[in-house]
Amino acid sequence: MSSLLKRLEVKHENEIEGESTAWINRDIVPLPPSRRTWGSWSFVGYWLLTGFNISGWTTASSLLGLGLNVWQALISVVIGYLIVACAVVGNGFVGAEWHVGFPIYNRFVWGVFGSFFPLLMRILLSIVWYGVQLVFGGKSVKVVIAAIWPSFYTLHNTLPQSAGIELNDLIGILVFAAVSMPLLLVPPEHFRKPFLVGSVIITITTFCMFVWALAKQGGGGGPLLSHPSELSGVQPITGGSQLGWAMAYGISSTIGSICAGILNQSDYTRFASYPRAQILSQLVIVPLGSITIALFGVIVTSCAAGFYPDQGLLWAPYDLLQAIQTHGGPGARAACFFAGCAFVLSQFGINIPGNAVSGGIDLSGLLPKYINIRRGSFLTAALGLAICPWKLLTGSSVFLTVLSSFAVFLGPLTGVMVSDYLIVRQKKLRLSHLYLPAPASIYYFTYGVNLRAVISWASGVWPLMPGFVNAVSLDPIGVSEGWTRIYDLAWPLGFTLSATVHVVLNTAFPPHGLGQVDDEDVFGTFTEKAPLDGSAPSDTDLESTKEVIARDLEATV
Repeated sequence: MSSLLKRLEVKHENEIEGESTAWINRDIVPLPPSRRTWGSWSFVGYWLLTGFNISGWTTASSLLGLGLNVWQALISVVIGYLIVACAVVGNGFVGAEWHVGFPIYNRFVWGVFGSFFPLLMRILLSIVWYGVQLVFGGKSVKVVIAAIWPSFYTLHNTLPQSAGIELNDLIGILVFAAVSMPLLLVPPEHFRKPFLVGSVIITITTFCMFVWALAKQGGGGGPLLSHPSELSGVQPITGGSQLGWAMAYGISSTIGSICAGILNQSDYTRFASYPRAQILSQLVIVPLGSITIALFGVIVTSCAAGFYPDQGLLWAPYDLLQAIQTHGGPGARAACFFAGCAFVLSQFGINIPGNAVSGGIDLSGLLPKYINIRRGSFLTAALGLAICPWKLLTGSSVFLTVLSSFAVFLGPLTGVMVSDYLIVRQKKLRLSHLYLPAPASIYYFTYGVNLRAVISWASGVWPLMPGFVNAVSLDPIGVSEGWTRIYDLAWPLGFTLSATVHVVLNTAFPPHGLGQVDDEDVFGTFTEKAPLDGSAPSDTDLESTKEVIARDLEATV
């Protein structure tokens, strides 16, 4: 058994202080300059590619279901994504300035052992969301295949009803999953060019669909803009406090739809070539890109309801493209093929870096001795397919409802993280102690757990729980309107409460070692010179840190 485990260990990795090999590998060590390749435009490309996709296109659809009209829904999206932009930048400072990712970030927030709690939570989300986006990618692949062979849309289904999916959809998912596999071999530091190319392609495609829809409609934005309730079947909210609370819920749900991405933002900003690369680019492109794709989705869906009145509201791009091919000629098939390819590309853009690689980074933080980013990415992808995600999307699953309400837990978690780094620690970290699972580490706290973080997080979660339980229960428990209103503000309220409590607790009971930094650049994070060929530093470069940390540990004791 020991020989098998030895063979499974990640090869050519740094060993620090014996058992500390379980706490560090090349992928979670602070990145040296040679691996930090993302400039400002890389972040622009990342957000365009991960934002201009099927989920972004349908952002406003759920808000119209609340009784909001199109413009009220878009205002909620605008405000929501302005908040998202600030949160993304705020939670990205650690990665941009100290070049560590989410797993290491939480070691100084929650403690070296306590950090496993948020880490496991984020790994679960990566696996499930990988599966969900896999389904959307498979739907897009089906459009591409059917544009070549139209009979694919009517392919005889040989699967039993219990499978929860038709054969052509399953083929599309499996093709998308198979093509994704080689893409997982690409290291995150090499994502820069694919981001820029992919973002240009999907941006041009969605803009062309927007212009085409307006031209085909012959002026105006379609019936959804003028009388939405007749198409959505939802009674409109006319005004008063009910409208205000509906828009507040719309803002919170907009943030909640991307709260998992906010949480682990340092996994990406650690690749920033300079600390400011992530600031202005993300403050601009996050709201601008997300608002634009939501607007495109609303207008195109509205126009399609005008010239395809018998099809209902075609919110999903793959449903719209199928309708276009059905009602069009050979030219329509060609257009659907290229548009379908663009949406397949966009699904790669959100699923590879946003879910697979993210899960890989987090799994490498959980078991660095045996898992690196590449192995973790493949494991995330395999588990994401194994959970049969189409069943989550087609059934009335309580699990999916819980997942969509996860902002209840992630808002407070983000609040603790941001306040700890920016306010409590004033942006000062002792990197070497983040990899020491021993009482001598200033991040060991109480048996490896920072109780201040636990209390702060719980303080932001508990007021939201009555509304949360009521929302996810098959039989609502009947909480008062006040608890429901609190739940409607899940992410921003949870963030604010936990951040406030965390600052107060750390002011009253300051943790040991505040303001300490390493006397030496232990990991070569700031002084390593990038080789001419752009290769990463060798293992011997990291091995030299052993004596430094050992010396530091003895001095602390």
